[in-house]
Amino acid sequence: MKKIIYLLGFLALGIIVSCEKEVESAAAADATKLVNVTGQWEVTAYNDSTLISGPFKVITLKNPSAESDSITIQDTEVKFWEFQIKAFVDEKNGTFQTELSNCEVSEEAIGIKILNGKIFNSDSIYFEIQFEDDETPYGNTYQLKGHRIKE
Repeated sequence: MKKIIYLLGFLALGIIVSCEKEVESAAAADATKLVNVTGQWEVTAYNDSTLISGPFKVITLKNPSAESDSITIQDTEVKFWEFQIKAFVDEKNGTFQTELSNCEVSEEAIGIKILNGKIFNSDSIYFEIQFEDDETPYGNTYQLKGHRIKE
């Protein structure tokens, strides 16, 4: 009888250990998964809760350098503001920001700040943006939010 109890205890322990390994393996796989930061987005611009512009298309491109940790963000339709800038990106959690970058498509190289940038589930985007050439330089924080355009 003791042998049966020991055998059942051993089997139960084996099942518990194997289940824990599967959970750990799934967690490890999720930890190495990167958010797709490159894409085309249909976004709308707000100032607080007031609609400013939209919808319009913005693109994000991961810089091709293998060691690069930045993306380029561009308003391709220029319906809101003409801008193209680089921002730091963390592909593990889908966040991006820049304390101050210069616009790459402006003759004056105006300053632009991106705050609280986030890509959710690789299909939604949100970021806040400020412009040096605004009525009050960096005085307005615009919220841009939208979804990925299926290609």
